[in-house]
Amino acid sequence: MDPIAHTLVGAALAQTGARRKSAYGSAALLIGANLPDVDALALFAGADTALLFRRGWTHGIPAIVLLPLLLAGFLAVCGRRSKREGPPVRFGALLGLSYLAVTTHPVLDWLNTYGMRWLMPFDDRWFYGDTLFIIDPWMWLVLGGAVYSRSSDRRISLLGWTGFGVLASLMMLVVVPGLVAEKGLWLACAIAIVVRRWRRGSIGEIEARRVAVLAVAVVTVYVGAMNASARYARDAVAKTLTERGLEVGRLMVGPVPVTPFVKDVVLEAPQGYRYGEARLFPRFELTLEPGWLPRTESPVVRLAKQSPMVRGFVNWARFPFAEVEETTSGATVYLIDARYTGSRTGGFGTARVEISREQLEKAVK
Repeated sequence: MDPIAHTLVGAALAQTGARRKSAYGSAALLIGANLPDVDALALFAGADTALLFRRGWTHGIPAIVLLPLLLAGFLAVCGRRSKREGPPVRFGALLGLSYLAVTTHPVLDWLNTYGMRWLMPFDDRWFYGDTLFIIDPWMWLVLGGAVYSRSSDRRISLLGWTGFGVLASLMMLVVVPGLVAEKGLWLACAIAIVVRRWRRGSIGEIEARRVAVLAVAVVTVYVGAMNASARYARDAVAKTLTERGLEVGRLMVGPVPVTPFVKDVVLEAPQGYRYGEARLFPRFELTLEPGWLPRTESPVVRLAKQSPMVRGFVNWARFPFAEVEETTSGATVYLIDARYTGSRTGGFGTARVEISREQLEKAVK
């Protein structure tokens, strides 16, 4: 999931009263909820290197065991060296909070179509939950509303919440096309949260805990319902494709932004890939786009895949195919992941490899 969602999860858990278990309890929850994304530092070494390391080394089960120990130990040392007054530092409590927060991160990441490598560094297989879109505005709304009700007193925090509200509203109303009813519901709920806050003022500690517990419970139920919906949709799509006489290989039935009632479909078959859309409400309906994306696997493409410049992409791609463009100096091979784009002009989900004339001639031979 996006960093905002992870941060809101940590903040909502802290507001439930969990932070009171120890000094630095809030820090354990907020840092822990984002800590596995330390692998984003690999971006400084290049986009492909980032793909090689992302969602594995710091997200897998070994990391879930180790990272909370490091975080709790660091916070305990900071607390004991500090001359601050207040609640004592309890290592056991910090460790429990750290495990809770760190574990939420890979679980949420697994729920989208990008994937997770639970077994790294021992096995680099990818696992996919295909449940939530990587940016989920409903999670933002519920968790953000709970945290906002308690943390918007100071001017600087109010400024931050205003920026967040503008960002979320622009995403809902401008970036995502259509879905008028869903947008209207989301906007009405957001306005209601703001109006309630300014009519009643900031809520007290006890009520804030109740609101946070309710928000965490609602999001948990929502995620469970979305997961059940994803499993139902996948079974229904597979059954429908079989009834239509299509040979089904691998299949992705994934979420789309904002609406839980539409699923994005990518079908793998011997003739290539095919896109589709599954609608779950008011009744199940599967629509397939005409035509297939051929899975080119020529000697030139195989040569391109062996390039060290695309090691990460080749390992990460879930539905790979390629387009080859001849040039005066040889050929340009575009490696593409069909789950994100159907052509080399799609931006994200593509990689490019230049093949020289000499390499091209050797590959063809």
